[in-house]
Amino acid sequence: MYAFGMLALLGLAVLIVAKIGHRYLYLLPELWAFSLVALGMGAAWLADFDLFGVWDLAVRNDTIGVTITGFLIAGAAYFWYEALRFLAGITRRFTDEAKVLEKEQHLRRVA
Repeated sequence: MYAFGMLALLGLAVLIVAKIGHRYLYLLPELWAFSLVALGMGAAWLADFDLFGVWDLAVRNDTIGVTITGFLIAGAAYFWYEALRFLAGITRRFTDEAKVLEKEQHLRRVA
């Protein structure tokens, strides 16, 4: 269970770092998936995190386990990205920004 928590939180950390870097790569949207995979691999190798070794699953080589864990971290980051976009969409749907601005600035409706 701890391994799943580590996977989810590493995915969130990779997403945050990727969003900071995406600010500079906004002209190349096709690099989004590549940056998630690269950061996921980097996080797995930096932490030396082998998810399959933690779960006692047989993998041919430890380096293969760490590499595939990097792909899983990238997948978790992409899941976080879509889940947070979904929640932001729900928030925008139920919060009418025009009404909030009208109340804060004491404006009246024209139309």
